[in-house]
Amino acid sequence: MNSHRCRIAALLGTALLALSSAQAAPAAKNVDPLRLQYEREKADCMTGKSNQPRNVCLREAGAAYAQARQGKLVSPGDRSEQWAANALKRCEAQNGEDRALCERRVREGVVEGSVGGGGQLKTLTVRSTDIPKSPGG
Repeated sequence: MNSHRCRIAALLGTALLALSSAQAAPAAKNVDPLRLQYEREKADCMTGKSNQPRNVCLREAGAAYAQARQGKLVSPGDRSEQWAANALKRCEAQNGEDRALCERRVREGVVEGSVGGGGQLKTLTVRSTDIPKSPGG
């Protein structure tokens, strides 16, 4: 019976040694970062960390991965520049001082809120010391 325990202890020791050496192995150099991003998004879908139903989340994660592999998915840095350019284009619909304030809001505004909370709002507070003219005069 003692020899049986010794064999089990030896097997457990060997298994632990194999596991610890496998964990200490260096990371593979040919890891696909797009695949890693997809796996992270998929895990978020499966654990409920996304604000979407699981089937929608998985479908969108897969579509984003396919687009990224084709080079059609815009990187986060490029996206913000494009969004700012689009916001400035929308300011063109304004006239005069409203247009100038709109452009300042795009460039200097403070973002409040979150996508998860329902939306983001960009605001700009402008203080003026001008005394308004009377309405009738």
